[in-house]
Amino acid sequence: MANKESEGSGSFFTGMVIGGIAGFVAGMIMAPKSGDETRTLFSERGQEFRDKADDFIAAARERIFAASDRNGGRSSRPGYPFDDLDLDDEDL
Repeated sequence: MANKESEGSGSFFTGMVIGGIAGFVAGMIMAPKSGDETRTLFSERGQEFRDKADDFIAAARERIFAASDRNGGRSSRPGYPFDDLDLDDEDL
């Protein structure tokens, strides 16, 4: 009984390896761009993503400061609206 189980998992693993190799080869053959072009594209998209994330963070900070101002400016320092939170509390 144990023999059949080990044979089944061995053939599954073999199928996974062969399928992975076939997928890699097919991807390399059918790739629409060269590796350099793909890396450049990823780099440009990564920079765009970073720029959008920076814009989002700046807008979120502005909203937080505006909310802090509406709440009576409870922040002890400008730029740190959550200073009154005790994050070291063991009950968290």
